[in-house]
Amino acid sequence: MTRTSLKSFFNLVHYTDEDGYEHLLPMDYVSDSLLVADHKGHALHKGQKFAAWGYFPSLTVDGIYDIVFRTPPSATAYVHLLQFDGWVDGGQCRLQIYETPTTATSDTAFIPINRNRLSSRTSGVEIETSGTVTIGGAVQIGQNIFGGGTTKHDDSGAGDRESRSELVLNTSTTYVMRAINKSEDSSTVSVFMLWAEEEKGLET
Repeated sequence: MTRTSLKSFFNLVHYTDEDGYEHLLPMDYVSDSLLVADHKGHALHKGQKFAAWGYFPSLTVDGIYDIVFRTPPSATAYVHLLQFDGWVDGGQCRLQIYETPTTATSDTAFIPINRNRLSSRTSGVEIETSGTVTIGGAVQIGQNIFGGGTTKHDDSGAGDRESRSELVLNTSTTYVMRAINKSEDSSTVSVFMLWAEEEKGLET
């Protein structure tokens, strides 16, 4: 093995941690193959995965509940929206995501929760759970519909999730996750979002 190829192999099988220490990647003792984590697991282990949620106890028929989230500049992080879902205590609820609404007035701030409780990282995303929003000419980039049935079991509620539609969000941009109560009565609605923040993302 030449010096160049040996250096390339070393770069492939080792990494440098946040404190500057170098480590060999873990190997499987039977097959000698590298043990690796998927993208989402890696983000969790590095303390780059965050969550936020909101709750409205009695949303009227066709009532709207908005969560505003503002992404940081690219120098801070790239935001990968991994999941947005919700729960309703009967009837049906529509969950939508809009990019660049006409107005989004700040209201109740929510501090994003780091999913790795050993990490001291804080999120660069700003969250307001009760913002006053005018959608205007905003671009809708996602939708999910979840709902209950019409039987005596309605009170058990229903939920769904959009886990198969990861979105890489634009930087320095305002987004709105909007829940609309489409049931025939006031309903309790809870919404949840999960995202990862990474130093490098899909750049154009």
